[in-house]
Amino acid sequence: MKKVGLICIILLCAVSVGFAQGSKDVKDTATEQKVVVNRTGLPITNEVVSFEVAAKTRHNKNFANLEFFQNLEKETNIHIDWNMSSDDGWKEKKGLIFAGDLPDAFYGQAILTDIDVIKYASQGLLIPLEGLIAEYAPNVKKLLENESYRKLLTAPDGHIYSLPNITELSPVTHDKLFINKTWLDKLGLAIPTTLSEFERVLEAFKANDMNGNGIADEIPFSFLYNTKENGLFSMFGSFGQVDRVNHLIVKNNQVVYTAVTEPYKQAIQYFHELHKKGLMDKEAFTHSFSVFRAKIQAPDKNIGAFIAWSLSSAAGANKNDFVALAPLKGADGKQIWNTYTSYINSKGSFAITNACKNPEALMRWVDLHFVPETSLQIDQGLLGRTLYRTADGRYDYLEVPAGKTFTEMIHDYSPGVNSVSAVTMEIASKLNLNVNLRERAELDKFYAPYNVPADEVYPEVYFTESEVAEIAVLETDIVAFVNQNYANWIVNGGIEREWDGYVRRLQQMGLDRYVKIYSDAYERYLSL
Repeated sequence: MKKVGLICIILLCAVSVGFAQGSKDVKDTATEQKVVVNRTGLPITNEVVSFEVAAKTRHNKNFANLEFFQNLEKETNIHIDWNMSSDDGWKEKKGLIFAGDLPDAFYGQAILTDIDVIKYASQGLLIPLEGLIAEYAPNVKKLLENESYRKLLTAPDGHIYSLPNITELSPVTHDKLFINKTWLDKLGLAIPTTLSEFERVLEAFKANDMNGNGIADEIPFSFLYNTKENGLFSMFGSFGQVDRVNHLIVKNNQVVYTAVTEPYKQAIQYFHELHKKGLMDKEAFTHSFSVFRAKIQAPDKNIGAFIAWSLSSAAGANKNDFVALAPLKGADGKQIWNTYTSYINSKGSFAITNACKNPEALMRWVDLHFVPETSLQIDQGLLGRTLYRTADGRYDYLEVPAGKTFTEMIHDYSPGVNSVSAVTMEIASKLNLNVNLRERAELDKFYAPYNVPADEVYPEVYFTESEVAEIAVLETDIVAFVNQNYANWIVNGGIEREWDGYVRRLQQMGLDRYVKIYSDAYERYLSL
């Protein structure tokens, strides 16, 4: 990364800025030259200043090629050397980065977990941001006037080490189950309402040439392993309790680790039966998000059912073939589905490291992401590309071009869901909802009767430094062991004969202590 001097003497005022094309040419600067951060307006610095930023994306696009960042550089004179990673390889790469030469910052929704933030902040690798926010980030400062956001972003030591990705347009239901209604109608079958009916429908999908291409290429049911938007977690509700990515829920004010409970075991047994009969996508545990989505959108139309955030974003031109499926009834007849109670998609979406020589300039740069109109463009697409201003001062959507999806319209030009930003109701209320957002609202309403109560959702709490250190040690083995058995049991079976040994092994790994730490943090949260 380029070395730049540090001058910390400037107080900023609120900045509201669009992303018109700048006229200034981008040139390299001498790496040792001192940098003056302009008090107000743009550019932020009179010379081009470079920062190395590690970034994570689900859409496999280099941020350097996105119009949003290209325009931002022209306006600000802040050049970013992007160190890009995909979701799939980020966890391993993250460990290597923190063990070696640090970039100036980390950028991207959920690029750092809550545990990462506290762990690396306690080691001094991430710097406190509240002083920089107060002096250099008027838009972030305004956001933190929301007491809920301020508390959730404040670490136990009283510092703020990371900035969030927030959208108050988000539904409380993230994952939805969709089934191919065109195929059901072709077979004369009703929409399944129970686990056994769902299994029989998938069997019918597999046994027939549903897409009429003369090839046995039908995939009755597909999902994406271990993601809250595309994973199996809510389907566990058919067995009495939902699951979560971290396997933590709350019952009767007690923290429960789902992966050692009887409902979890029963769900795994059911999914194994689906897999054994060839009713599950054989690549569900290995394919990437982009491959998963490409399957659903493929012209050969060979998907029978899948789990996704929405039809518009997942199925594209094939969306009219599918309808949402209510939670399947299990033995007790109850129908429950996951709830996500916070509008914070990720608390660890941006952090500055101790390697950064000019954090003031970088804080000004990221603060521009929180200008209300800019946040809207980051999340919903650029003006002139996806959005336009109406005559009455509102925002509306351009037509989706033939052959494109709405998701592509956003992410071809903007970081979208891979960003740091805050779409609050201040700006969201001025947006005429498009088909995609209306669909999300309708799906939210559809699943609302089945959402688990908010008090059964483990909140997004921060932990103390000592708790983080202990969690980091414990979860390495626990998470790997649980995930390994989860996938193995669904694919190969064996959970019945291996269950008792599996539970004993987790106890030996310190599961009871692991849950106790989460319970203590939950008690602190309740006492706030």
